Amino acid sequence: MEDLAGVLKQLEGFSLIDHGAPFLRKVREKMQEIPWGYALTYRELAAKAGSPKASRAVGQACARNPLPLIVPCHRVLAEDGLGGFGYGPEWKTMLLALETEARPG
Repeated sequence: MEDLAGVLKQLEGFSLIDHGAPFLRKVREKMQEIPWGYALTYRELAAKAGSPKASRAVGQACARNPLPLIVPCHRVLAEDGLGGFGYGPEWKTMLLALETEARPG
């Protein structure tokens, strides 16, 4: 687990937001700003991307994320729980727990 945490830390800040529609790029940009060990809801991320009513579009952007360890869509949660994740809820839960345990401060 510590090795995975180290790899995730190294990948933080790597950018793949330069392709796709403008809203998709903005969502990916804002997703990369979510600090290690923290999470936002789809609604909160939509607001940060400039479209507060676009939480479903944020969910679609997360679902189409080709590199979830680099653009951390696992840090985006549903209002009522975990929400989806391409690799399944077990992976999302594990990644969030790993980051929370290794969170600075």
